Amino acid sequence: MSSDFKENIIRLMQHPIMHKPISELTSSEQSQAYEILDNLVEASMDDSCTQVDYVQISRLRYALGELTYVMCDNPERIIKYFLSSLHSLEKGGIDLSLNKWAELVSLRQSSE
Repeated sequence: MSSDFKENIIRLMQHPIMHKPISELTSSEQSQAYEILDNLVEASMDDSCTQVDYVQISRLRYALGELTYVMCDNPERIIKYFLSSLHSLEKGGIDLSLNKWAELVSLRQSSE
């Protein structure tokens, strides 16, 4: 784990975003949180990602999407973060497809 990555984790843990809803952060705090999360995503992306790592990256990207939404940034960027969060979940083995939903609902119905 690089020192920059560790430093950004510490910065995130000490940041108000960990204690307050995003909508209650000042614009400066939102910008700082965005920078920290973006740095963490960048540092997390390497060729040795495991399925669990993809789930963690999804969390970071989802938080970036929430921040971008609250900061009233452009809609394309918001969509990009939320879609990349979903894509990371899929890479992490979480199947969000309608086929999986139908399979699980069907299994539940047949076991009742």
